[in-house]
Order: sequence, then C-alpha cells, then structure tokens
Amino acid sequence: MIALMLGILGFLSLGIIALGTRYRWKTNRHYPPVTVVVCARDEEESIFDCIISLVTQNYPVNRIKYIFVNHLSTDKTGDIMDEIAAEEDLDIHVIHLTNEHPVLKGKIHALNEAMKEVKTEYVLLTDADCIVPENWVRSMVSYFSDNIVAVGGLISTEERGVHSGSLSRLQNVDHRYFMGIQAGLAGLKAFVGSPGTSSSPVAPHWFRPAFCIGNNLAFRYSAYKRIGGFEAIGPTLVEDHALMHKLLQQTGELLAINLDPDTRVYTKALTTYKTLWRQKRRWASAVQVFNPLNYFLFLIVFSVRIVLPWFIFFTPAEAFISLLMTALASSAVIVLVSLQSGDRIKLRELILHELYQVILNHALMVAWLVRWPIIWKGQKYK
Repeated sequence: MIALMLGILGFLSLGIIALGTRYRWKTNRHYPPVTVVVCARDEEESIFDCIISLVTQNYPVNRIKYIFVNHLSTDKTGDIMDEIAAEEDLDIHVIHLTNEHPVLKGKIHALNEAMKEVKTEYVLLTDADCIVPENWVRSMVSYFSDNIVAVGGLISTEERGVHSGSLSRLQNVDHRYFMGIQAGLAGLKAFVGSPGTSSSPVAPHWFRPAFCIGNNLAFRYSAYKRIGGFEAIGPTLVEDHALMHKLLQQTGELLAINLDPDTRVYTKALTTYKTLWRQKRRWASAVQVFNPLNYFLFLIVFSVRIVLPWFIFFTPAEAFISLLMTALASSAVIVLVSLQSGDRIKLRELILHELYQVILNHALMVAWLVRWPIIWKGQKYK
C-alpha cells in the first residue's frame, strides 16, 4: 500500500508539472540595451567559437555591450578574449582576474566582478563552452514584460543538432527533463497568478521555481541591485539557482521559460561519466537554496527515485505499477517539452533515463551522507 501511495504521489506531482509546460508566454518585439556576460576559466578550446556566436547577433550593435571575464585561467583564454576585443568594432570589455576572492570562491566571483560593470537593465548570461544562435538576444528579451524578472532558455547538449554519442543523448534527455520541471512550475505559477498579474487566484508566495540553467539566462539588472547582488547571496557553487531564488523571493515576479527551438543554446556534452558525476554533484548542492517548493520537490524525488524502487523486494506488483506510473508522468514532462523544442526522443532513451535517475539519486544521497567533496575546475569544495 505504501508503494502505491508513493506512486500516486509521484504521478500526480509530475503530471501536474507536465500540464504546466503547456503554458504559452506572451512575447513582444523590442530592442532595449543589453549586456551579455561570459565568464571563462581555462576554456581556450571553446571560447573563440562562443564569442564569435555572440558578436554576430541579429541585434542592433549599438545596443549590446559584452563583458568577458577571464577567471584565473592558466591557458590562452584571456589572450583570445583580448584579441577578439581588439579586432571587433563593438563595445567589448575584458576583465582579467588573477586572484581568488576571499569569500566568493569560484564562478560567483567572476560574475560578481562582471556585474559591477553593467549599465543596462537587461543582462544575459551564457557559458564559455556554449554556442548561441544569431537570434538569441532578440528572442530572450522579447519575453520580458512588467511582471517578468527573468527568462530561462532552452539548452541542448549536442553540436548544432548532431549528438556525439549515447552519453550525449542521455544528457540531452536529462536536460529536457530538467527544463520540463522548470517550464512546468513556471507555467503553473503564471497560470494561477502572482502579485502584479491579473490572474486569479493568486499563487502562494512560496510557490516559486527557484532554479534555472545559468548558461541560457536573462534577468533585470534593477532587480539584481535590489536584492544586493551576488555579495548578498554569499558563497555558493550554484550561483544561478541562488540568484533566481533571491530574485523571485524578493520581487514576487515571474520566471518565464523560452523553449523556442530556433534560439536554443548549444553546450558541449560531457564526455565521461566522471565529469558528468562531478557536474551533478555540484548541481545537487542547490538543495541548500532555501525554498519550500524546492524541499517539496526534494521529497518527491526522494520518494519515487530512492524509496520506491526498494519496494520491488517487498511488494513487487505494487512497486512495479507505481514505478510505471511515475515513469509515465516523468516521460510526459520530457515529451511535452521535446515537442516544443523540436527534439525527437526515443522510447529506449526514456527508459534509460528512468534507470539513470534512480542510480544517480542513490549515488547523490550517499555522497551527501558521507560528505563527498565537490570538485569544480580542479578545486575541491565542501
């Protein structure tokens, strides 16, 4: 009976989130001044392609400022930034950081320094290992309205539509799952209403999707200043999640999700399970970002990915039915987002993703219990 209850809980929760992905955000065509920020550390192999995709945007050149941060690189990352800045007749500012911040360690240090140079209302973030399409800036800012404080965009772990292997496809499906949860919660929040909107009834203040993907993100600089910036957020390895948490908590406004397939950001797929594990281990520290909705989601994940599978040994029939229910609901999240993003997800990839989620969440729980250190860019964090 317990297994069946857990299955129903997972099915209903994920099913409602799947419905939220159907929400359609309003867009408007405008070309406000924007600042694009890229922080890089030892990214000489990818930074050139990233910057070229940014400086060739289909957007008025006199309305874009670029801030590139060379964060403690020991390779030619900074040199490449300087060379492009010198060659391009654009507003490009390169910051070279040679010392780590005593408190804000990691990428949050680089972002904090970049934000000090921002003068525009809209800020867009991507990563050095990403390639953005030519309409990226135009599409992202089109989602802003009076009650939108931030916009999250679509990510694909492939090289311009071509997957490099099974591990790449697994990551892409996982991104669809993550984007689906994000889009579903954001859509539900917008549908039931929030302060400053005309929708009714108003959603509880605690109901806010305080997480995002930082390599395709835009937000209002005025709201960033209002929350005190990254210095007020403090040390964290999930600076994007922490930023979104603060923005939504203190403004009461909405996070919009852009699933336009023509404006997706391509990021390089991780090539080994070791690097994938390190990424997931770092992302898992996002549970430390205090948000009642996050804790509810953690409870759901703990129940259906960690507790429920063990009932196979005690009540196999109930456990199988319950696992099937949750698999159908989570697959619905992936499929509904994939239909909007133009991805083709195969049945075997959905099945493998369910197994992957069970194994991954068990591993993350063990890592949390034994306080396994987080490794990012060659440094260990606890």
